Amino acid sequence: MQPKIIIISKKIIIAAMLFLMLSGLIRLTEVMAVRQWKQEMFKPGLAGKTVIIDPGHGGADPGATLDGVKESELNMAIAVALQKELTKNGVKVRLTRQGDNGLVPMKKMTYSERWVILEKRKKFAQDHKGHILVSIHANSNKDPRASGGMVFYSDQLSRTLAESIQKQLNTLGMRRRQVERGNFTIITGNQMTSVLVETGFITNEKDLLLLTEKKEAFSRVIFNGLREYTENLKPIVSTTEGQK
Repeated sequence: MQPKIIIISKKIIIAAMLFLMLSGLIRLTEVMAVRQWKQEMFKPGLAGKTVIIDPGHGGADPGATLDGVKESELNMAIAVALQKELTKNGVKVRLTRQGDNGLVPMKKMTYSERWVILEKRKKFAQDHKGHILVSIHANSNKDPRASGGMVFYSDQLSRTLAESIQKQLNTLGMRRRQVERGNFTIITGNQMTSVLVETGFITNEKDLLLLTEKKEAFSRVIFNGLREYTENLKPIVSTTEGQK
């Protein structure tokens, strides 16, 4: 029986070695894929990039509402217009929802369920290897005089994109605003550049008119902000390239 035990032990050792080699190869492949993704993220220009558009709210969550106008529908309309503009310019686009289909439940959600949905949207962006995430929303305020688009960011890299889009939003004739740092779940802790765009206030008469009748104007300025940001990116130089 002793020789048989030795043969079995050798098979186990060989299997373990093969498993370790395969695991190492998988890890190396994953590391290389992440490295390539990050290099693409900083490559100048929009063409070839993947942009994740997150039309805020949806399903049982309409967001802010006023006289039958739903924020979720405004967000979706602007997102679709932006998708068309980006696609025409060689950009791959993924939306976190299509209408009320996708990562939006049709039943009323608790606070914790809303948080889970936001995390799923972030995972969606990660799984699709997004280079940029743009979450689109519309604002509201008890004061009807409150006006203007606002762009939020949570890290310094994303601030650059936020400033590019904010500059463009300020050309639409609403109140001119500055970018703001925000801890919104959808844009916090992402590896990709992420911003949340509050396009305007549905509680302001002038803003609402723009939002309902000139949706393409909002998609255009967001597109222009994305283009300006990507055109000024600095490519990552690898260590080996730096040594040449």
